[in-house]
Amino acid sequence: MSRLDNYQSALLAAQSSVTDPELLHVLGGRGAQFVSFIIDHGLGPMWHERTGRDEFRESRLAAEALFLAQEQALKDIDSALESSGIKYAVIKGAATRQLLYENPALRACHDLDLLVSQEDRVRAASALTGAGFSAHPEVRSISRELVLTRGAVNVDLHWGLLREGRLRADPTSEMLDRRVRVEGLWMLNPEDTLFALLVHPAFAKHLAGWDMGLHRVADILLWLGTRSFDRQRLYAMLDECGVKTAAWATLRWVELLMHLYRVPVVEEMLADLCPGRLRWAWLDHWLRNDLSTRTSHRHRIRLLGFTAFLHDRPSDALRAFAGRRRARRRSSADLAVFQDLST
Repeated sequence: MSRLDNYQSALLAAQSSVTDPELLHVLGGRGAQFVSFIIDHGLGPMWHERTGRDEFRESRLAAEALFLAQEQALKDIDSALESSGIKYAVIKGAATRQLLYENPALRACHDLDLLVSQEDRVRAASALTGAGFSAHPEVRSISRELVLTRGAVNVDLHWGLLREGRLRADPTSEMLDRRVRVEGLWMLNPEDTLFALLVHPAFAKHLAGWDMGLHRVADILLWLGTRSFDRQRLYAMLDECGVKTAAWATLRWVELLMHLYRVPVVEEMLADLCPGRLRWAWLDHWLRNDLSTRTSHRHRIRLLGFTAFLHDRPSDALRAFAGRRRARRRSSADLAVFQDLST
C-alpha cells in the first residue's frame, strides 16, 4: 500500500464518477482507523451523505450545527461591513462551499475567512467587534490577519492572502475591486478564487495531508470540474505574482490524490504551468513521498526543502524571507494598532 493510498481512497467520495456502492465496498475493506482518517481530514459529512454510514453521522451533525451558526454570523458580518462602507470578500472554504456544494453544510469549515484592504483592517475589526465579535490578536500572524470570535464562530480577518513578501505584488486591492455579489455576500471573482485555491495551500499548508485536509482538495476538484474561468487571465496573475510553480505543485498534489480518476483540465494546466526539469523532479519527489507531512515538526526543513522551491525565481524566495523578517520586527507595532479592540 503506497503512502498516498489513504488520501486517494478517502477522496473518492468527492468524485461523482465513483458510485455509492463502490464507496461502501472501500469502507468494507478498511477498519475503524480509516473512518477516523476520513473524519480527521474533513470529509466525514460528505461520506455520510454518500454512504449513510452511522460512523460519519456525528461529524455531519457537528458540521451542520456549525454551518447554521456561521450562516447567521455571515449575515451580521455583511451588514456590519456594508454599513461601514468597507469593501470585503468572503474567501476560502466559507465561499467555495456556497458555490460548489448542493448542501454547503457538508463542506467542513472551521472558521470564516474575510479579506479586506490593509487600510481598512482596523475599521473592519472595529465593525466586527460592534457586531459582537471579540478580537484576539496573535503575535505570529498579526502582520496579515486578526482572529475574532463570537460563540462557536471563529473569523480570520485577512488584509493579505499570504505572509508579507510571498508575492511579487499584493493583489488584494485589485481582487476587492473585482469582487462579485453572490447569495447576499461579497466573494472573489472566478479567477481570483482559483488563484487563492491553488496558491494559498501551497504556502500556508505546505500541501501536507493533515495541514491541508482533503476538503480543500475536494474544493479544487469540484471547482475545476464545474466552474468556468479565464485560464489565460489566471496564468497572467500567477506569473505577475511569481507563483506559477506553487499553483503547479497544488495541481500535482490534486492529480496524485485523484489516482486513476482524471479531470482533463488538471492535466492541461499542469502542462501549461510545469516548472523546469530539476525543480519538477524535486517537487514531484517531495509530493509523492508526502514529505510535508513527514517533516511537519521540522518547520525549517519544510521551508528550505519545499516552500523555497514554490517561488518561480530564487529572488522571489529571498524576497519572501526578507518579508518574514520585516513582519517579525514589526509585530509589536502591528499589535498596538489593535490594542483598543482587545482591552
